Amino acid sequence: MKSIIVILPYFGPFPKQFQFWLQSAYNNPTIDFLILTDNEISSKDNINIVNMTFDELRQKIQSKFDFSISLSSPYKLCDYRGAYGYIFEEYISSYDYWGFGDIDLVYGNIRSFLTDTVLSDFKIILGWGHLTLYRNIEECNIFFKEKIQDQLYYKDAFTKEKYAHFDEFLHGGMSDRWKYKHPELLWEEKPFDDIAVPRLSFNFRSFFNASVSQNLIFEYSGKNLYRVFLNNENKIDKEPTLYVHFQQRKFMEVNTSNTNEYLIIPNKYIDLVPISTNNLKKWTKPKTLERKCWNFKNKAVRRLKLMGASF
Repeated sequence: MKSIIVILPYFGPFPKQFQFWLQSAYNNPTIDFLILTDNEISSKDNINIVNMTFDELRQKIQSKFDFSISLSSPYKLCDYRGAYGYIFEEYISSYDYWGFGDIDLVYGNIRSFLTDTVLSDFKIILGWGHLTLYRNIEECNIFFKEKIQDQLYYKDAFTKEKYAHFDEFLHGGMSDRWKYKHPELLWEEKPFDDIAVPRLSFNFRSFFNASVSQNLIFEYSGKNLYRVFLNNENKIDKEPTLYVHFQQRKFMEVNTSNTNEYLIIPNKYIDLVPISTNNLKKWTKPKTLERKCWNFKNKAVRRLKLMGASF
């Protein structure tokens, strides 16, 4: 079995939904996770914790480059993720693959999707910021340094103050660079659910899987994650999914203490109960007012931030 380590720096308090990410990571015991953080959390099983401050991490990253980098906030770390194989080389030497990702998600059974066949045939897996894997070889670990025509150059990304999206697709970053230079080495399947931000839909809408977005919820049970939805015949379908990513949804309530068996409905984690058509429609009824209120509130917050207010 190909060995994998996923590297996740995180600074500041973990969101309340972190407990569900954490248990879903524990439930993938053949994959190791390295969390570099200033939170008080202990290593356990396949989760290894390295305690450090954000400034200590910034100094470590700066020591790897002979030019002055821009790294004023943890969010900017996203631009450096494609270079983690170079920056954190001391942590990955014994692994076949290293990767990075987000914690505002829940994993399903990762190995059932990222099989050894997939890992053997490709050098970069997925390519989105939520979860990306690179083969642990020099070609992949220093690929971020290569200058490619019409693609974002790493020195430009690393010296810009704002996030340049260098870690994923659509902005000339690492995944676009791989697709441009070596498309045959990129596994670009989308067996996951990336949920639209609340500004677009307060209910769950899977960006890359429009056909499953009707009355969509998620079930976590038996160490697997399932998308549950109404099909074209108005019947309930249930399919396994690699992960679900909840961008900008820190407001989701936690109404269950069971992190091994639960449902995720818009916009709560609740106890696992039987799913009927009536329940599904009730949980996913239109939330136009909630979406408008969320948009109004967040526009106000953005205006205050531009005026110099802190939160």
